[in-house]
Amino acid sequence: MANFILLVAILLASASYVALNASILSADGLTWATDACLAAPLACNNPRLIAYVAAGLGGLWILMKLVSALRD
Repeated sequence: MANFILLVAILLASASYVALNASILSADGLTWATDACLAAPLACNNPRLIAYVAAGLGGLWILMKLVSALRD
């Protein structure tokens, strides 16, 4: 379960990075960035929220590994 949480955190961090770049580049008129922002407007408007969730899941993963190490 801990590895799944880490995977989701990494995927969300990557999605946040792509959404941030798409929101910046869509102002320049790049087609892929404009299409990405049209497909996921909430992600382009607030990519930091996705990053906060990824950071929270990363912290949860660390906490789970710490508790697992203490139990052994």
